[in-house]
Amino acid sequence: MKKQTGIWLDLRNAWVINLPVVPDGEIVVQHISSGIEENAAIENTRMGTTWGPHGGNNQHTVEERRHHEEKHFFSNILKHIHPSTEELVIFGPSEAKIGLEKMLEDIHNAPKLMGVETADHMTEHQMTAWVRDYFGRPAARNCQNMDRCTINDFLI
Repeated sequence: MKKQTGIWLDLRNAWVINLPVVPDGEIVVQHISSGIEENAAIENTRMGTTWGPHGGNNQHTVEERRHHEEKHFFSNILKHIHPSTEELVIFGPSEAKIGLEKMLEDIHNAPKLMGVETADHMTEHQMTAWVRDYFGRPAARNCQNMDRCTINDFLI
C-alpha cells in the first residue's frame, strides 16, 4: 500500500494527515499555525502616538511581507509531510491551496499530487475521514457481536 497524505489548509491553519501504510497503523495528524498577519497597517496610517512612525507601510511593502509569510508557512507545511509519502491531496476553503500547489511544482522528488480540492471548514475527524475517502481507505468498523467479528471488521 502506498503512503498517502492529505493537507487541509487556509491562510491561518493547516492540518497534515498522514495515513499509515499498514492497515492497523496509526493516522498521524499535525496542526500548523501560519502566523500570517491579518490586519497590517497600509497607506499613510498613523500609529497611536505622536512620536511614532507617521508614514505607515505602503501597499507594496505589505504585499511583500505577506508573500514571504505565505512562503514560510508553505515551507513549514511541507516539512511535516512524511518523507515516504508517495501520493498527496491538498484541500481547503481558500486559495492558499493553489500557492502550496505551485510551491510543490518546484520541488524535486515531491510526492505525486493527486488533486487540489475545494472543501469547507471541518473538524479534525472530518478531515481524516475526507482523506480516507479520497484515497479509498475504509474507516475502521465497529462490530456489534464480537463472536462473529473478522479481521476485516477492524482494518483501516
